[in-house]
Amino acid sequence: MIISHKYKYIFLKTTKTAGTSIEISLSRFCGKDDIITPISSKDEEIRKELGVFPQNCIYTRPLELKEYRPKHLRSLILEGKQPQLETKFWNHMPASKIRKAIGTKIWNSYFKFCFVRNPWNRAVSRYYWNIEKTGKTESLTESLQQNNPNSNFYIYAIDNKLAVDYVGKQESLMEDLCSVCDRLGIPFDKWLPKAKGGARKDRRHYSEILTEEQANFIREKCAAEIEWFGYEF
Repeated sequence: MIISHKYKYIFLKTTKTAGTSIEISLSRFCGKDDIITPISSKDEEIRKELGVFPQNCIYTRPLELKEYRPKHLRSLILEGKQPQLETKFWNHMPASKIRKAIGTKIWNSYFKFCFVRNPWNRAVSRYYWNIEKTGKTESLTESLQQNNPNSNFYIYAIDNKLAVDYVGKQESLMEDLCSVCDRLGIPFDKWLPKAKGGARKDRRHYSEILTEEQANFIREKCAAEIEWFGYEF
């Protein structure tokens, strides 16, 4: 996840959508005051070679008046201290948490974007990624039951409403990312590292891997995402 004061944008990092590759690439253009969240140690090695590191992950800001509670007023009156909110940012932080952390002024004025992916394809990708990461050989059905296939929804939505200004698709990643960078004035050179790739050994189309029951389960859980972004099985 990145909050760039230099270019006035917030990149909300969804899972299994090339988010780490995007984050590493965009990190190269960040300023010293921008917020860059940590990623896995393996992926940090890629970023380290670029001379870029996580930074400013602990963020403190004054509370807005509407956020004041009685204890904050007491502190202000009795001690003369302006109440502060301290937050630690992380890579897959949901929109609601980011908005609370940075306040409505920055949230409303910065360009917010994320990427999504065909929910069925993403679920299969996540299944194989979990196997490689944990070493567990659970079934795909068990994986779907234990890992909400709609988890990205809560990263880019607040109260079941889209909370970002732009949603790119993993299926048209380069085109959509170039469009974002052009809008923000980022001198993007189309370079993306191959982060977190290679976990999926079964290269069949997801429609050949998922059973009808599994496909319907994903369709039900990801109904809003499918409708919003026009995905089809």
